[in-house]
Amino acid sequence: MEQKLKQLEEATADAQSALLEKETKLTSASDALTKAKTKLRLLDMEAQRNLQVNDTELPELISAELAAMEERDAAMARYETNRKYLSLFRERVASTSDGEK
Repeated sequence: MEQKLKQLEEATADAQSALLEKETKLTSASDALTKAKTKLRLLDMEAQRNLQVNDTELPELISAELAAMEERDAAMARYETNRKYLSLFRERVASTSDGEK
C-alpha cells in the first residue's frame, strides 16, 4: 500500500507541475493576444478601417490562447482527479493502520 501511495503522490506532483506549466503558457498566450489587440487599437482610424483580420496575427493568437486554455483545463482536471484519489487513499491507509493498532 505504501508503494501505491508513493506512486499517487508522485503522479499528483507531476500533474501539479504540468498544471503550472500550462497556466504559464496560457498567461503568455493571453498576454500576446492582449498586446496585439492594443497595438491594433492604437492605429489611426483610417488604418483600422482598411485593415483585414487576416492581415493581423489575431487568428493565430486566438487559436493559441484557445489551445492553451484546453491544455490548462485538461491538466487541471488531471491534477484535481489525482489530488482527490490521493486524499481518499491517504484516508484509507490511515484507517487501515489505525485498525491494526
